[in-house]
Amino acid sequence: MPPPATDLSTFVAAIAARDRLRHVALPMFVRRRLHAHPGQACPLCAAPYDLAQSRGARLPVVATLIHPALGGPTTPDNAFLCCRRCQQLRAAADLVASVAIPDPLRAQRTAVLLASHNHLLPLSPHTHPTDFAQALARRHHHPRSRVFAAQGEDGRCLIGVSSRFGDTQSTGLARLLARLAGAIVHQDHRLTIHHVEDKAFRTLVWQLIDANTLVVALAHLAQPRDFLDCWWITSASPSALRLRQVGITVPDPARSQSATTPHRLTAGARERLQAEHRVVRRQANILRQAINDQHKTHWLDGLEGNTQDEQRLLDGLLTAETQAAELHRQLKASRDALDPRRTARPLKRHRPWSP
Repeated sequence: MPPPATDLSTFVAAIAARDRLRHVALPMFVRRRLHAHPGQACPLCAAPYDLAQSRGARLPVVATLIHPALGGPTTPDNAFLCCRRCQQLRAAADLVASVAIPDPLRAQRTAVLLASHNHLLPLSPHTHPTDFAQALARRHHHPRSRVFAAQGEDGRCLIGVSSRFGDTQSTGLARLLARLAGAIVHQDHRLTIHHVEDKAFRTLVWQLIDANTLVVALAHLAQPRDFLDCWWITSASPSALRLRQVGITVPDPARSQSATTPHRLTAGARERLQAEHRVVRRQANILRQAINDQHKTHWLDGLEGNTQDEQRLLDGLLTAETQAAELHRQLKASRDALDPRRTARPLKRHRPWSP
């Protein structure tokens, strides 16, 4: 089990031990099968292969759709051939984040992500397998990225965003969300670490998971309080995730949400709810301003907008607005419970007067 401590130096050392470029070789029979039928051109750049130069940029090489560091499996389905230049430009990023890939590779990527390491979904174990797979696929529309996280027993939480694996857009989104939720406590040329309070951490980590981020747990609570504390659980089996066969008892998400929304709130709980509502509204305003600035820049420069980048910002804005609406509903429900004049009263029916 990961250590319960969330000391900054320990957290940085743990990330340094895991955030390394390791050569992951696919099985030899997979490589031979791919090299036996290389095709005529690279599926990414459409440039013809050059088999004459063994060290040339147009030589076909074996690459993975989802890097194993991002949770991808070392199976034949996760391998394909492309030219050496495209693989060097893409590095370890998700294939969908770099170029416009053809439909066969896109379908292959979808199947690979279903067999990769994924986080839990707030769905019932009785959910139909097809519906569960569709819910996972909605996460997989985003490029796969990776962050490191630690949740301490003392309420101190840390989020580490590294630029070694994943694309620049996903890394930028993770840093933006973490910066909105907490302060930067460590930063170097590759790694940025944010200190986040426990309540904001539980919201942030699930926002990253919904954006197809693999959250690597370096420390977590030994006993989860509710479903949100089960962020660190991953499995490469969709059926195990659906049935919650992950080694521990996973709390029901519906019960955890209803338990944290009482009809009557104490003064301290109400103040914390109001503060969280202000933070979420501020996040929504920042994302809305970023979208407007991006549209204005593209219009002034005469450039076409980046659909994936805009979609990430819009998804983040939708999530923030949804949270703000839910917090507003909870505050209104608490006001109605405290003030009896706000409750609906039945209308009095008077008998018609007759002389």
